[in-house]
Amino acid sequence: MILIIILIAILTYFVISLWRATKRLPKGPAPLPLIGNFHTIGYYAWKAGGIVAGFREIKQIYGKVFTLWMGPVPMVFIADYDVAHETHIKRANVFGHRYSKGGMDYLREGKGIIASDGDFWLEHRRFALKTLRDFGLGRNIMEAKIMEEYRFRFDDFKKSHWKNGAIEIHSYTFFDYLVGSIINQLLVSERFTYGDPEFEKLKTCLAQSIENLSIIDAFLPMWLLKSDVMKWRTKTTLAPFDYIFGLVEKTIRNRVSAIESGAHVISEEGDDYVDAFLIKMEKDKQEGLVSTFDLDNLAVDLYDLWLAGQETTSTTLTWACACLLNHPEVVNEIRIELEKVTGGNRSLSLSDKPHTPYLNATVNEVQRVASILNFNLLRFLHEDTVIDGQPVSEGAIFTTQLCLLHTDETLFKDHTKFNPSRFLENNNLEKKIIPFGIGKRSCLGESLARAELYLILGNLLMEYDLEPVGEKPEIKTPTPFAIMRRPPFYDIRFVPRNN
Repeated sequence: MILIIILIAILTYFVISLWRATKRLPKGPAPLPLIGNFHTIGYYAWKAGGIVAGFREIKQIYGKVFTLWMGPVPMVFIADYDVAHETHIKRANVFGHRYSKGGMDYLREGKGIIASDGDFWLEHRRFALKTLRDFGLGRNIMEAKIMEEYRFRFDDFKKSHWKNGAIEIHSYTFFDYLVGSIINQLLVSERFTYGDPEFEKLKTCLAQSIENLSIIDAFLPMWLLKSDVMKWRTKTTLAPFDYIFGLVEKTIRNRVSAIESGAHVISEEGDDYVDAFLIKMEKDKQEGLVSTFDLDNLAVDLYDLWLAGQETTSTTLTWACACLLNHPEVVNEIRIELEKVTGGNRSLSLSDKPHTPYLNATVNEVQRVASILNFNLLRFLHEDTVIDGQPVSEGAIFTTQLCLLHTDETLFKDHTKFNPSRFLENNNLEKKIIPFGIGKRSCLGESLARAELYLILGNLLMEYDLEPVGEKPEIKTPTPFAIMRRPPFYDIRFVPRNN
């Protein structure tokens, strides 16, 4: 009897505490003790056929700002562009703090550019931005590097994947090697060789993790994720990242050994990101500074930069070809435009961008349709505040759910349709596409990614016809319940155009 009374008292305490907490948060479905709204999310995701569609149904009920409880942790969802702009841009200092517990902190432990916060994050982000700009980000030299790798990859795959007058290859494979080598040369001055077993295993590990990671992994405490109880899950979600991180550490060890042996001599400014970081380390040491620039932090920074620079752009390009295979009329319209701009006798350049509105619109529409994260990175509040007129208490976690913005019917009518012309019919729509995030925590590699998408897609369509191998891929993700919205799996033929 006493045990029953104690259990009732504990349950009553949790219920009252939850009720009080909900009064200091935007409206949302009623949470249950311990499990919060996981059952609600699961139901709507199952009913609608995916987590984004499930969130969209919840938005229709509770509005453009709503709260869902991830177990005992409340999370505020922002699902409106104007609200996102008001919070992340106009009040950036309040809404710029990263939440990085659970799976996000695996390996990072509060370090790196993605998961860190405060002065550490500011210092390392500024260094990364400056270094990448020094090595050509946003300048003509970056265009030359992108086009050099673009030419190399087509020439290389003609040797290994030429079949019946075309390059026939898995879409992922082609763009993984192309984009991976661009970012890798920027970071460590190395190009991936096709068939490299380390790169192949790296991609297998990355795909395994991305396709299995879920919302739950972002909120479970690290001690539980690493426990024997959860080992069955982490070996397919987080543990594969150990191999990727190990390759990063190996790369750094090889560079340090090469410097010590004299095989690699660092120039005055350095040849790549690793060189620049090592120069910064030595400078801080000579000046007697207490510095966060050490080899451990270099490993996490490099790991973050590679993951962000590789997977997002490669995935978007794979989505792009799936869309274009299904819409040859868009390909024809782009080619007419590019023929006028280039005369058909030179490559497309970034300087042509002001004169290619339809190609620009197509890139925007690809990024809108792809919207590659089903669930965006999280932030948290250091103080009580208000979002869209609703109170939000200190410590609350929040996210601007980009997939909901990009599928907002009030902005993008018939959002399931691939229609680049929508951006030409309404010039204001372009600013509502924010695939790289918004505010202080937006992606620092945005300019590189935009250059890659424009140059690779534009030149690819001028020089090659696209053909599916077998049936055309559906413009539909095979991972609607995972954190990342992967494109369909398909093989493609790049047929050289003779005109």
